[in-house]
Amino acid sequence: MLRWPHIIILFSIFIWSCAKLEEEINCSSLSVRLKSKEGPTVCSPPNGSILVFAQGGKPPYSFRLNDGLFLGDSLFVSLQGGSYIVEVMDANQCVSSISIALPSIASDLSATFITTADTDCISGNGQVQFNPSGGVPPYQVKFKGMVDNNLELTGLKHGVHQASVIDDQLCEFVMAFTIAKGTTNISWAMDIKPIIDMRCAKPLCHVAGTGRSDLSKVQNVQQLALQIKTKTQDRSMPFDEPMPANEIQLIACWVDDGARNN
Repeated sequence: MLRWPHIIILFSIFIWSCAKLEEEINCSSLSVRLKSKEGPTVCSPPNGSILVFAQGGKPPYSFRLNDGLFLGDSLFVSLQGGSYIVEVMDANQCVSSISIALPSIASDLSATFITTADTDCISGNGQVQFNPSGGVPPYQVKFKGMVDNNLELTGLKHGVHQASVIDDQLCEFVMAFTIAKGTTNISWAMDIKPIIDMRCAKPLCHVAGTGRSDLSKVQNVQQLALQIKTKTQDRSMPFDEPMPANEIQLIACWVDDGARNN
C-alpha cells in the first residue's frame, strides 16, 4: 500500500516527466569532416577507404556510411568507387552529414540517377531511376543484396539509401541517394488529434490547469510541433507507456508537412 510520501514522489516524477517537453537541444554545432580518402585500385576485391572525424556537439560520436548502422569507428574500408554519404550522431542524437566522391582507378564505370519523393507516410512510395555509363555493358543494379536487370527501384521510404550499378566485368559503382519526403497529407483531425488526446492531453499532464502546455489546443501543438516530433521519436515522451511506431511516424509526417490544422 502506497503511503503519502511515496505518492508525492510518484506525482513529482510524473510532473517532471511531463515538463520535459519544453527542453530543447541545439544541434547546429555538430559537423563531420573528411580526413582522408583512397579510391579503389581494383574492382574485386575493392580496396577504397574513407576516414572522417567529428567536431562540436556532445561526444561520444558514432558514424555510419550511407544506409548502414551507426558504429563507433570513423574509418570505412573495402569500398568501391562511387558516391557516399557519411553521417555522425552525437550523444544528444543530433546528426550531421557529408557527401564524399570516391574515384576508381580500375574502371570508368559511373552512373547518374533521378529520384521521386516519398509521399506515403507509413509504407513508402519513393522511386529512383539509374542511368549507367562507362564500364562494359550490360548493367545490373544491386540493392539490399539483390541483383536485378531493372534499373529502377520503387517503394522506397524517404531517407538515405545505397545501391550499386554492376557492369559485365563485375565492377561496381556505388551510389548514395536520398529519397526526399514529400507531402503526405496526414490530417490533424483524423490522424494526429486522437493520438495527442490519448497520449499527451490527459489528466495531470498536458492539459489546462497543470502549468504546462495545454496540448488539447491545436495552436499549442503547432507551436511545439518540432519538440513533440523529437520527443516522440527518441521515445522520451510519452514517459508512462510506449507509443506505437506507426503513431510516432504519423506525428513526424504531420510535423514535416507543416503541422497544419487540416
